Amino acid sequence: MVQERVDEREPGASIMLTPSPRSYEEAHAQAVRNIAEQLFPFPTPEYPHFRTFVNEPEVEQRIFTNYGNELAPDIVVLQWPEKLPVMVAEVVTPDMLREDLAENVWAVEARLEGVRFFLYVPSGHAAEAKALLKWAKIKNVALRTWRNITGLKTIDVAAVR
Repeated sequence: MVQERVDEREPGASIMLTPSPRSYEEAHAQAVRNIAEQLFPFPTPEYPHFRTFVNEPEVEQRIFTNYGNELAPDIVVLQWPEKLPVMVAEVVTPDMLREDLAENVWAVEARLEGVRFFLYVPSGHAAEAKALLKWAKIKNVALRTWRNITGLKTIDVAAVR
């Protein structure tokens, strides 16, 4: 008996391999919550005057710039009770690594005076993120990679140089 082996997929098969927008939204929301809980657990005994706000899925805390821009980063750390921004963080999924976000969101947040900007990208996408940061001429960014640890409600974060 002769068996035929198929080496190619049907033309529409690649659609089945692409995650849905809802999958990305769920991954983004979970990553934002996990990163905020693990890395920005303010207030702490060491920093009792800091407060962390998470803008996912609903916006809790906005930041207003001197130029009238209204920002809602994924994670905002404020000095309390003055409500001065100290740190902001954006958590991205692969579909969010785009020039428009780099130019209109990350660049603005990275230029906030006296505020530390963190950008969390999925593991394996650091080179793409670096290229976008360079393209948008964004400096003063703490670039980190993240990945979910399967089976645990935790996230692994690594600094990128």
